[in-house]
Amino acid sequence: MKIAAIETFELANIPVTPPFVKAPMSQSVTMLQVKTDNGIVGLSQIGGAMPSATIAFIRQDLAPFLQGKDPLETERLMHQMLWNFNSRAHAGVWSFGVSAIDVALWDIKGKFFNIPVWRLLGGAQKSVPSYLTYGFRSYSREELVEAAKLFVAQGNKRLKIVVGRLNIHGQMDSSGASTEHREDNPAEDEARIRAVREAVGDDVELMVDANCLMRFDTALRWCKRLEPYNLMWFEEPILFNDTRLLAELRKSTSIPIGAGQRDNFAKLCELASEHAVDIVQPHVGAVGGFTMGMKVAAVAQAFNLPIANGDYFDLHLLAAVPNGWRAEVRVPNWLAADVIFKDAPKTVNGWVTLSESPGLGLEIKEDAAKEFKVK
Repeated sequence: MKIAAIETFELANIPVTPPFVKAPMSQSVTMLQVKTDNGIVGLSQIGGAMPSATIAFIRQDLAPFLQGKDPLETERLMHQMLWNFNSRAHAGVWSFGVSAIDVALWDIKGKFFNIPVWRLLGGAQKSVPSYLTYGFRSYSREELVEAAKLFVAQGNKRLKIVVGRLNIHGQMDSSGASTEHREDNPAEDEARIRAVREAVGDDVELMVDANCLMRFDTALRWCKRLEPYNLMWFEEPILFNDTRLLAELRKSTSIPIGAGQRDNFAKLCELASEHAVDIVQPHVGAVGGFTMGMKVAAVAQAFNLPIANGDYFDLHLLAAVPNGWRAEVRVPNWLAADVIFKDAPKTVNGWVTLSESPGLGLEIKEDAAKEFKVK
């Protein structure tokens, strides 16, 4: 069996409507398929901040390089892609492109051996506890509370809320840090977290995520204000996931720290070895697919740390290893997955149970491909 072709395509304008959102949100995903000469097709998704550059790298460099190679030799191909295109092990476009390729190769491998990827990788646990990333800044304080109550009533007792997203003019800045100074008053975020905690009670796990937006002093200020609310973790509070500052913050707060979702293998190992985090957060779409994700999981286990993160692809990594601890269900993404995939994974009473379908168990619906595929 040999790699015959690698193709990319975009599904766009997928309408999803999370609870209490007044109008449908438009979601898009960039997909990748690796096709073999015996008809097996591996599927994955391209992530990262610059998908057009990643697509160009895949089409112009990776696809010709991988043509005719054995898709089952995932370790060999990862090594060759590293030394031919990224010998200094930088992150960025290389990581996102190679990650998408590797995930698709494992999908092929699972289909070839007629076994789900999570079992092929190790099969540590069939079900993984899930948490909902639901608390976006588009919600008012009241809507945030009502959405939390609704999700808890449905059996979801792990909820993550975005914080630190207002700029100095009081406007929502959902795209990330800008050249303007950030809002340095945590009062509104504290009020939002307090309102949710009071509404759902102490049995519900609450987490917050700043998406790498804060200076150290700002993050520390947020931590001190949020410590009374018994948070499960504070995700990526510091600009650029600065290892030294994360380690210092971790020593200064009782809130556990998680980080790493867009980082490469070297950075994730550094976060663990420098005691900068309590939870390591690899993402198979960025770290180097399952091949490098498994190595990160092993490093985390060596430091007695759990891994948690993800999307519907990361489920297989989390289920494969004993320290796979929490699976992220980012509400808009999973609603979109339900539109485009047959038998998309579901969270039931706060757990996601992996299927026994070969490979990743994901197949794009024909009608969705026709309706949303960008020509």
